[in-house]
Amino acid sequence: MMFFRKSRLVYLVAREVSKKYTLPLLIGFFLGIFGMIAIKQLFPKLSMYVSTKTLRIGVVGDVTPTTLPMNIQELLSSGLTRVSPDQAPIPGLALSWEATESGKSYDFTIREDALWHNGKPVLPKDINYNIRDVSFEVISPRILRATLKEPFAPFLSLVAKPILEKGLRGFGPYRVANVRFKGDTVQFLRLDPVTDITKPSREYRFFRTEAAAITAYQLGDIDNIEELSTKESIANWKTAHILDRPRYDRVVALYFNTKDPLLGEKAVRQALGYAVTDLGFERAYSPIAKTSWAYTDTIKKYDFDLPQAKKLMTNAHVASQSAGLTITTFSQYIDVAQKIASSWTNLGVPTIVQVVNTIGPFQVLLAALSLPPDPDQYPLWHSTQQATNLTGYVNVKIDKLLEDGRKELDQEKRKKIYVDFAKRLVEDAPAIFLYYPTTYTVTRRK
Repeated sequence: MMFFRKSRLVYLVAREVSKKYTLPLLIGFFLGIFGMIAIKQLFPKLSMYVSTKTLRIGVVGDVTPTTLPMNIQELLSSGLTRVSPDQAPIPGLALSWEATESGKSYDFTIREDALWHNGKPVLPKDINYNIRDVSFEVISPRILRATLKEPFAPFLSLVAKPILEKGLRGFGPYRVANVRFKGDTVQFLRLDPVTDITKPSREYRFFRTEAAAITAYQLGDIDNIEELSTKESIANWKTAHILDRPRYDRVVALYFNTKDPLLGEKAVRQALGYAVTDLGFERAYSPIAKTSWAYTDTIKKYDFDLPQAKKLMTNAHVASQSAGLTITTFSQYIDVAQKIASSWTNLGVPTIVQVVNTIGPFQVLLAALSLPPDPDQYPLWHSTQQATNLTGYVNVKIDKLLEDGRKELDQEKRKKIYVDFAKRLVEDAPAIFLYYPTTYTVTRRK
């Protein structure tokens, strides 16, 4: 009986309150519904800012907004094309393209779903690569035409460079949330995901030297270091996970000054190639990347062969007393250079090592070459390219192959040209290609 009396009392009180406050209650009810809808709509954006998952990454090297590492640029945007694993051009911002006028004109069909990070659609008029002797013209709302002065087969690889507006605005999966400079160089860069909030934010800190990056890691300022050239100082760290990766887009090589009286002889250069001992890295034999569609393995290989090296030196009639050499290199390759110098000295060619900060005059240069995605290497080996042809190499047949390779659009025909180029260049040995360098990424164990 008591229960029913209390229930009746609650009912009467509720009825009187609802009569007196009908309007406020209705307003509160509808505000509650709208509030729930608003929270549901805003939650993805709010969660992006309250998310605590952030990757703190250290990168070695001075960079400006235009020289950011390619892996960072590709998070922010893409080019008209992209580069496939075998380094052939594939669709990027452009869904397709058509080459006309024997390769002097390209019509690119632009994707309709691409949006700049400010929400505006990406239009053909927004795109204008600063490429010498190339002009861009909007043909229709989705067609962009590039006109070249001369046919240039590597062009499709050039427009794989990610397109970025002022402020590093692109249309990729990440946007710039914060950037700090010291002078013209980037010191700090924070990237947040644009739509996929399950992805972590990324904070990049840039260091001039590997030692500075390692110190920042030890102090806890960063949790990752990308692409260290050596792991000696961190190999025994129990808190670090180290991932090593061969870099097939680079090759470490010995470059010979072909104007040097001794090194001007092909037999001497070949002998020195055969006298290089195993250096402990994955061997490289070609100037063209191992992963490239234009690569061939059917080329001369200068694996260590001391008897063959001595035979070639004898046939070249080189007097040991006049055969002294200096290997010029950078600090990160000093151990490799000393191994080679020791091996050449055992061959009968006394060799010393010189460490420098910049490339100047040299007899033999030990350095890493960045291999472009396209097999075109005109700047490195054509006789007219005095500023970039470091070896001073002159070969009429090589010149012709490099010229033809730039003009030929058919990929199969181009491959034949570059296979011939690689075979002839390696046989002539203006450089001995040694190995693909290994880089190390360090991640703090959780």
